[in-house]
Amino acid sequence: MATTCSNREILIEAAPQRLEAAYKEIFSDGALQFMAQMVAEFDSEVEQLLQNRVKRRLLIEEGKWTPEFYNRSETIEWTIDALPERLRNRKLDLGDVSPANTVHFTDCLYAEVQGIQVDFDDGHCPTWRNTIQGISNVTRAVHGKLQGAPADVQAYPLLMLRPRAFNMIEHHCIVNGKEVMGPLFDFALLMYHNARTMANLGIGPFLYLSKIEEASETALWNKIFTWTEDQLSLPKGTIKACVLIENILAAFCMEDILYSIRDHAIGLNCGIWDYCASIIAKFGWKKEFLLPDRNKYVNMGQPFLRNYMRLLISVCHKRGALATGGMAAKILPRGKEKSVLSDDEIIESVKMAKSVEIDAGVDGFMIYDLRMVDAINDLWESKTHGENQLNILPNISHITADSLLQIPKGGVTIDGLNNNITVALLFIYHWLTGSGVFFLNGSVEDSATAEISPIPAVAVDTYGSHFGGS
Repeated sequence: MATTCSNREILIEAAPQRLEAAYKEIFSDGALQFMAQMVAEFDSEVEQLLQNRVKRRLLIEEGKWTPEFYNRSETIEWTIDALPERLRNRKLDLGDVSPANTVHFTDCLYAEVQGIQVDFDDGHCPTWRNTIQGISNVTRAVHGKLQGAPADVQAYPLLMLRPRAFNMIEHHCIVNGKEVMGPLFDFALLMYHNARTMANLGIGPFLYLSKIEEASETALWNKIFTWTEDQLSLPKGTIKACVLIENILAAFCMEDILYSIRDHAIGLNCGIWDYCASIIAKFGWKKEFLLPDRNKYVNMGQPFLRNYMRLLISVCHKRGALATGGMAAKILPRGKEKSVLSDDEIIESVKMAKSVEIDAGVDGFMIYDLRMVDAINDLWESKTHGENQLNILPNISHITADSLLQIPKGGVTIDGLNNNITVALLFIYHWLTGSGVFFLNGSVEDSATAEISPIPAVAVDTYGSHFGGS
């Protein structure tokens, strides 16, 4: 389909079969004009952001970058804007929920959780069909028109929208001869169709922001939010976002990241799988930065990750923001699947891991499996009192910049190597079939876990890493 809005040419791929009605609703003249205006306003700044990332990478590879904390706002007295009532309790979200999976998305709307990570990023495969289905399902849910959903929209868990990261492109839409950046495409359409209704109902718009590398990137999101509020006649600060600290570079400037988006901030989140993958992506050309085995070393028991979490909690709580942990990827067996552990043992292992985060002071975290909701709610009730843990301020005096890069030493295990290769190959298979997640060995896998999986094989092949115990 080709159209012209305010002298801007827009080319859009035709509707997938059986999604013609949803396509027509999503790509209304008003929605297309709004998206085109947003692209015209911010596309060049996104391009500059991506160029800055390339420059930083070159500095790292040339040895001109050193780990140190970059927080110019640290000495300023400030806090984020006060959170609305619905955002003060963020104890439990369901993660990796692609709205294109209509059945799973609808089931999540009935869950006794605070929020749903409505995912157009890691847990979502952005085929044209999936993208249209996902935006349509969100819009119908917000307007009380999604078949099978609860009747009371305000009773839903909060829809925490996660648009694609800045490096993603929507290849099916061209504005003025250039493919549209994925996050601008997602955000523009989601806001145009839903922001006013969400604001009127007091349920948003609330977001997760992924793959942020430094404060200038959240500052750009802040500009996009402010522009959107002006265009849609929303009060300033209506749009709120939780920033995922899932890139190692972002860990060195968390305070400035939060400051740059303080008018629209909910808090920060620990995304440990992408975080660990980013260490390898940025520094993996050096042997000492290769994680030997993800199953053994990617957990909050490791000092480099424990320091990262404590630092994030301290930064957030000092500024009145909420600090949330990552997603528990374990799931209970489905159908005739067999497991070495019983359901109770699996749930107990998740509770033990998440108890560490609660004791450290997090205000919430995510799980994937709906069947664990009751048990995890019981865990929160038994260990905390009140809506959040803003009163906890961890001691971070011992945490140095270097400590965030002290990667554990150890050998690659045969079991770990086999599992990682399997994850990488199966992810590619499921991605090509249109699914952003799949299940393996009692865990949910997505692009974050798949990205880190080939690393042990690289370590063995490139550096001759030794095999340790299984």
